[in-house]
Amino acid sequence: MTPDFAAAQVDQEKIVDYLLGSSSMAAIAKARFFGGMGFSADQWEAFADALRRQAGQAKVTSKASAWGTKIVATGPIDAPNGRRYKITTVWIDEGTGLRLVTAHPA
Repeated sequence: MTPDFAAAQVDQEKIVDYLLGSSSMAAIAKARFFGGMGFSADQWEAFADALRRQAGQAKVTSKASAWGTKIVATGPIDAPNGRRYKITTVWIDEGTGLRLVTAHPA
């Protein structure tokens, strides 16, 4: 069964504080990467939609974990700067739908 990434939950805090924020050294590195692609905190919904589309078109693997089914999607994302980048997104399905865990360069 193909995961329904179009309906996946992507929290504003995950985008703004973690993928585009400065809360930790890992967050700073991700913010540089994703910010350099043209994604911004004030347009976080567009970034969330791009992550959902990326996962929906990517090569997907899944495996059971203590928290639910972990789904890893690796493939291109279309960035606001007009370029495509290969990234990996990680999602969790806890039985109530998909939720974004993280994203990083592939």
